[in-house]
Amino acid sequence: MPTFTVQSGYDKSKEIEIKEGVMMIGRETDCAIVLSTANASRHHLKVTNKDGKVVVEDLGSSNGTFVNSTPIAEPYQLKHQDVIQIGENIFVFHDTEKPSEPTFAGPIDGQSTSEYYTFSFMGIVIKKLEANLKKVIKGKPDAIRDIITALFADGHILVEDMPGVGKSVLAQALAKSIQGIYKRIQFTPDMLPSDITGLSVYDQKTKEFSFKPGPIFGNIILADEINRTTPRTQASLLECMSESSITIDGTAHVLPKPFFVIATQNPSDYHGTYPLPEPQLDRFLMRISIGYPSPEVEKEILNSQLKHHPLNDISYVVKAMDIMQCQALVRQVHISDEVKDYIVRIVAATRSHQALAAGCSPRASLALMRLSQSLATYYERDYVIPRDVRELAPAALGHRAQLKAGFRGKWANAGDVIAEILETVPVKGE
Repeated sequence: MPTFTVQSGYDKSKEIEIKEGVMMIGRETDCAIVLSTANASRHHLKVTNKDGKVVVEDLGSSNGTFVNSTPIAEPYQLKHQDVIQIGENIFVFHDTEKPSEPTFAGPIDGQSTSEYYTFSFMGIVIKKLEANLKKVIKGKPDAIRDIITALFADGHILVEDMPGVGKSVLAQALAKSIQGIYKRIQFTPDMLPSDITGLSVYDQKTKEFSFKPGPIFGNIILADEINRTTPRTQASLLECMSESSITIDGTAHVLPKPFFVIATQNPSDYHGTYPLPEPQLDRFLMRISIGYPSPEVEKEILNSQLKHHPLNDISYVVKAMDIMQCQALVRQVHISDEVKDYIVRIVAATRSHQALAAGCSPRASLALMRLSQSLATYYERDYVIPRDVRELAPAALGHRAQLKAGFRGKWANAGDVIAEILETVPVKGE
């Protein structure tokens, strides 16, 4: 059943179910939600829940009703995570049962899950996600492809680029496209590990310690500006990203699945940043950058945000359980021994290249294989070809290798070295 999270103060909130029919919000005592504020009218807002759709209508109030910071003059159908504001009162809408766009009905009676969750099902999920993301992210199909590929490969992604190119927006758009628990962590230099993982608090009434989970307990985690915090706090993500669990006070806590960390960072040579250490970088399945848009695309971005942000126009189109089914399907993608040998030879070449101080580990081989399987499904194939490996090798291996200082005049970064290695390593029978 859809609900409102009613926030009447910074430390007060409650959940209210939105039942079938009509409910009123206002100052009158006959309203389902009574507001004690002079900024609300007697009957301020009508909420109608019919056929799985929740529609709100301002009843000619003097101060108006705002949805996602925009005043509404006509009936408006709410989407998951829409924010309604009446005076100082905040209502967050949650619809965890029926999205604004139909998803999948699931297996019918007598049909097994293996018959329903096929590669055709996965292709539909990819198209839904891609179409939803393109409503927000303009002119960056490669970035959309990469983030979907990393999600289905059951890994984590690092988005590194200049400020203001849309790193956080890309992460927020993906989080809004998936019906799951979304948490955002804004990293700062004074942040502690317990601010992320949670901590045990002593309850004087029960005389016992109770665990208060931190924002890491979610499905889609946006770790914004991860290189703004100290290495101690960065290290608190190591176990989470590697094992999908966290140990606090000697007790292991398993994180919900799917568990996908989207970290953003500015280049490490900016003031006030802490470059991620190699073990932390190695936990990311791939590292990508978005880049500046073309003039035509930038004008399209300006037009799309004239009245409101396009993030307010999208809702989730797939469920968290659909993502887990897709992650299981990725592991069934066929990869031949020849392609496996190709991956091994590429990774081995990084260990002997004169420009690299340290090559890639077997974890890099596993990451490249899993990403290649995921990319194959993106291209609607159930088998991997060498092109899949070459397409993602720089993003999968570039952040795992270290470029020697004496070779920085010839190569800008380790990713350029990986691109050269791809030209020198042949594949048999392609």
